[in-house]
Amino acid sequence: MKNFKKFTAAIAATLMAASLSIPMATSFTASAASITINGISTEQAHTFEVYQVLTGTLDEAKKLNDMKWGSGVTSFNGANVTTGKELSKSEFEAISAVTDARTLITGDAPLLVLSETKACEDVTSANGTVTINDLDDGYYIVKDTTNLENADDANSAWIVQVADNATVDIKNAKPTVDKQIADNNDGEVETGDNNGWGETADHAINESFQFKLTATIPADADLAAYETYKLTFNDTMSAGVTFDSIESVKVGDTTLTTAQYAETATAAANKAGLSWTLSIEDVKAIAGASFGTAPVTVEVIYNAHLNENAIVSKESVDSISDINKNTVSLSYSNNPDSTGTGTTDGKTTEDTVWAFTYEVDNTKYANSKAAENILAGAEFNLKNAEGTPITFKLVDGFYIPDASGSATLTSAEGTGQFNIKGLDAGTYTLTETKTPDDYNKCDNITVVIKATHEENADEASAKLSLEGSSNMVNDVINKSGSTLPSTGGIGTTLFYLGGGCMVAVAGIFLITKKRMSKNAE
Repeated sequence: MKNFKKFTAAIAATLMAASLSIPMATSFTASAASITINGISTEQAHTFEVYQVLTGTLDEAKKLNDMKWGSGVTSFNGANVTTGKELSKSEFEAISAVTDARTLITGDAPLLVLSETKACEDVTSANGTVTINDLDDGYYIVKDTTNLENADDANSAWIVQVADNATVDIKNAKPTVDKQIADNNDGEVETGDNNGWGETADHAINESFQFKLTATIPADADLAAYETYKLTFNDTMSAGVTFDSIESVKVGDTTLTTAQYAETATAAANKAGLSWTLSIEDVKAIAGASFGTAPVTVEVIYNAHLNENAIVSKESVDSISDINKNTVSLSYSNNPDSTGTGTTDGKTTEDTVWAFTYEVDNTKYANSKAAENILAGAEFNLKNAEGTPITFKLVDGFYIPDASGSATLTSAEGTGQFNIKGLDAGTYTLTETKTPDDYNKCDNITVVIKATHEENADEASAKLSLEGSSNMVNDVINKSGSTLPSTGGIGTTLFYLGGGCMVAVAGIFLITKKRMSKNAE
């Protein structure tokens, strides 16, 4: 760490001036020293342990002299040390040669073993800062011992610092996660916020679409303290969504092979409403030199579809928290000084997206809308905006889009209904293809589903507006009787002919009557 390097450089300069075994000719004894730590999370207090590695005195140049072993160390390089004993030149050089402070006291054969003796009582941060007061001049290791399991936070790396009213700025580097859903251009609603990606979308049941999970690891020099860095996406789909397949996994611009990550979705027996994970054991190794020096993104795209358990919408709603919602959280390495990968996992809060789908209800009546006028056996099809009939399967009384189904919708016995569940936003045409005997064919019905949906961030929910939609509930009425031919048909001609015959007969009758009257005279 940079503070450790500064310290060892200062000590090295001191050693060039005189032997450690001989006290410096002049020295300056400072008053009680302190270490202030800034940059701690303000959302959760952090607790720190403090261990004295070396004691000494600070001269006017702020260099530590007369260095002796402190109370916080029991052994050096496998050999016991005595508190208060002066360091040898070889001991100092060995410590100075270490460039990663964490390796001083971790690993299979650490250079230093800490004792159970702390330099002071544990200290706890408040409002993102803490000051460790009343320290003797010396060299200290400060350990962040906060239990952050499943917390959206990270422990700081070991702080190795010469106490002299010193200030240390840490960053508690932690990643963020975002989930988005792809929307299609159905002609009746804007696509997602970013090239079709957004927090909400609408789709037909059994229509394939994609989710995108994005983790962002910030640029932070303290991330170098990790030997490996693990990320795990924890994804949960609602009961109305079915996992299909992993499309891609990337770290930066590198597309990973299946051997570079582990996921639990593909092998799951039931892929509807699935909770699953995708883990990358070492993002740092894949990201390479950019890890810690520039932001690193980890992106997962997977395919899914709405199933017959999807919750459908038929009206506008201002706040929807549970309609086909899908969430993700991120577990991540958050303790760099334990083993390099962390003994506990940090966990972000959940990010949520929503998938909407719609219902159109239809009831067939004879002559007029009345319970006793239910009419069964009429057949229809529903065409999309391109004029292609949609195929359906009948599930629990609802027609649900299904590529392997039939294009025929039939009004049911007893109810006259042929309700359609699971349509995307768009414009459709409902056409009667078979009319019951003794009834007239009804006119085509245009169905418009015009949806506007977005995340309601303040309430961690979504809102949906169907303003401008039409004919999402239809009373389809057939009139009984035969339709008389219209203008230009033979029926009209018959009327003309019939009328002409009647006029001719009337004329003959009048002429005959006049002749008979003359003859009578």
